Amino acid sequence: MSDSGQGGFSRLRARIERGFARWGEVCHDRPWWIVLILVGALGYLATFFDTMEVDTSNEAYLHEDDPARVAYDEFQKAFGKDERLVVLVESDGDIVNERFLRRLEAWHERLKEVPQVDKVDSLINARLTIGREDELIVKDLLEDWPQTEAEFDALRERIRSNPLYRNHYVNPDLTKTVLIVTPDAYTASYSGAGTSDDVDEFDFGAGFGDDSASSGAAEDASTEAGDDEAKFITDDEIYAMIDTIRELESDFARPDFRIGVSGSPFMMHQLNFILGRDMFVFSGVGILVIAALLFALFRRWVMVLLPVGVSALAVYSTFGLMGLLGMVITPSVQILPSLLLAVGVGSAVHILTVYFQAVDRGEDKKAGLRYALGHSGLAVLMTGLTTAGGLVSFITANLAPVADIGIIAPIGILSTLVFSLALLPALIAIIPLRSKGLRDDTSGPLQRFLRWCADVSTTHPRRVVGIWFGLIAISLILIAQIRPSHFPLHWFPEGSEIREATETIDAHFGGATFTEIVVDTGEENGLHNPELLHAVDRAMRFTEELEVSGVQAGKATSLLDINKELHQALNGNDPDYYRIPDDRDLIAQELLLFENSGSDDLEDIVDTQFSKMRITVKMPFVDGIHYADYLKAFKSGFREIVGDRAEVTFTGVIALLAGSVKVLMGDTIRAYLLAFCIVVPLMMLIVGSVRTGLIAMIPNLAPIAITLALMPLLGIPLDAFTILVGSIALGLAVDDTIHFMHNFHRYYAELGDVQQAVRETLRTTGKALLVTTLVLSSAFFVYLLGTMHNLQHFGLLTGICIILAFLADALLAPALMTLVAQRQAKQRKEKTA
Repeated sequence: MSDSGQGGFSRLRARIERGFARWGEVCHDRPWWIVLILVGALGYLATFFDTMEVDTSNEAYLHEDDPARVAYDEFQKAFGKDERLVVLVESDGDIVNERFLRRLEAWHERLKEVPQVDKVDSLINARLTIGREDELIVKDLLEDWPQTEAEFDALRERIRSNPLYRNHYVNPDLTKTVLIVTPDAYTASYSGAGTSDDVDEFDFGAGFGDDSASSGAAEDASTEAGDDEAKFITDDEIYAMIDTIRELESDFARPDFRIGVSGSPFMMHQLNFILGRDMFVFSGVGILVIAALLFALFRRWVMVLLPVGVSALAVYSTFGLMGLLGMVITPSVQILPSLLLAVGVGSAVHILTVYFQAVDRGEDKKAGLRYALGHSGLAVLMTGLTTAGGLVSFITANLAPVADIGIIAPIGILSTLVFSLALLPALIAIIPLRSKGLRDDTSGPLQRFLRWCADVSTTHPRRVVGIWFGLIAISLILIAQIRPSHFPLHWFPEGSEIREATETIDAHFGGATFTEIVVDTGEENGLHNPELLHAVDRAMRFTEELEVSGVQAGKATSLLDINKELHQALNGNDPDYYRIPDDRDLIAQELLLFENSGSDDLEDIVDTQFSKMRITVKMPFVDGIHYADYLKAFKSGFREIVGDRAEVTFTGVIALLAGSVKVLMGDTIRAYLLAFCIVVPLMMLIVGSVRTGLIAMIPNLAPIAITLALMPLLGIPLDAFTILVGSIALGLAVDDTIHFMHNFHRYYAELGDVQQAVRETLRTTGKALLVTTLVLSSAFFVYLLGTMHNLQHFGLLTGICIILAFLADALLAPALMTLVAQRQAKQRKEKTA
């Protein structure tokens, strides 16, 4: 098996192997130096643990320079945070009664007292705009509490007839209501040149009714406070606010006053909680499962303690490096501990297995370490590099959490290499190990299975290759049916509070998430233009009626609601006047009356110069892939109606979700191609042949193709987690192939017979491959114990792929090598003839 470059590859490989053998002697002679250096590095990295942060926000899925995120950040600078909690309250009957409304009022007032809550909107303080003779009255709906049954009937009719209340605060049959909780825009811990009190006391809505006031009050605040800008409220502060609200629920919830919480902040809060809990659980359970497997297979505690201990320290150092690099923990980082544990244990098992083979032959520690690292050091290094290569392909991803994996996971893999190739040999040198090796039971079930694989693959190579190629062909057809998805709500199990509350709100209130539209006229008092307002009104009606891909918006609220309420109230409360006036001066006069009424509702929806307004549209929470077509029709239709009268910008949580899905498929194709381009040269180097390296990639790609084909069969979508399966599996699958090819070439050169070389390879290396397969797959199957469906899917697919990768290397790879050997033997025979 040779080509023009094999000699050069072989010589290079031999030099590297001799270098590893000498390193084994160094580890034996100077183990304490190695231990002290690595322990010192771990101690230094531990100082950065306290600096680490968790980020599960929607904007974290996109890079800071992504257009969708840039637009969202600009919106927040102008109008503050758009994320709100939507608190659902359900009753068995009509909610317009003394008992229910009194409890709702108490709940409303208690929510207002929660730290970091800016305001609470509900039926209790819903805006009521009425005219009384020549007077405009703007007050809360329940400012004057009903006293008689007739007054409650009148209130019920008023709620049903007011467009602002219907499907916004109450459902049509008046059995459900919602409270919308808006967090503070700015952090309580802000400390610029001024103090946090400066921010709290500054009126960010100043300027209404003051013609001399300049626009951009927030910028004025920053100027007065110094060069530092006021900082937005942090996720930790929002989560603390949510925790307080959850603690208060039990004081108010009753069988006829059932409380549920939804909204984007609560979803992120739940993701953050589960992320922290499950990462700890997965790591702990993963270690226990790995330890149990290793002890069951080897019956020696040293084969448990050393691999698990060394791998755990590698995980520890990786998180310390994350803190040093200023990286945050995102949902996708949850897979990191199990991945690193599995890879580290696999490397350690290979080194220990070869070391104890030397011990079985009667060699001492120094000779054993020299042999172990000389024999397996290069293979372990290359398996680590190929695994890292498969993961580094994600560094170009447009989804930020996926790109983070492309940075930190390869760093973590390199950490496992350092600990496996340096700390492990040093510990072997220091620990007083018994001379007993790991004698293989040739009649055991593992060895019988490996012998069967060797016999079948070398006796019937064409049949084996044909079966695998048939599976690959079928898989390629199924892969075309994979659907991309980004649906965080469905990551939660059915019956969970967040899913039930969100689905109820979506069904009865039009949605618990929001799309934000900014209409910018570019001129002072541009929002007094009746032609523009009428156009925006038509566009909003278009928005509420539009349905694309099963997506339909709910209630849209804006300045136009106030315009219509004012015009109706100032015309004898006649419903026929619930419309926008056609006269510019009249619009300005009515808005001035509204400002003077004492209401502060304008502050949240327009700027101080009436040049820019905000439209908030309720949206149901559906799979992000469905938003793409909807938003395309939504944006084009809205802009077409408004025309060139104003500049229209679309942003908000829904735009971020749609942006995440948009880049998902591109990330997948790009990452897989890059991973292939990184791994193939490494494979050629380790096998010492270009042609054989290409052939060796077939057993690596086959399990990935089959695994991806399972996704549409099992109804598993391609999301920010399952996108990782292919590249992770490619890196891990190559590990088995490298170990097989590395040892196969040794034995084939020594024995000159393919069948004997395959048998000897699977007899010696095969057990380590099978053990690492069981360890790796078990480490990922642990994710099936998790709460989140996306992690369960990831663990299931990755575990299956690892098992398929072993089968490919135990059956397909030997069959391919047999066919190649037969072909070369035939060519040599023809040349001789």
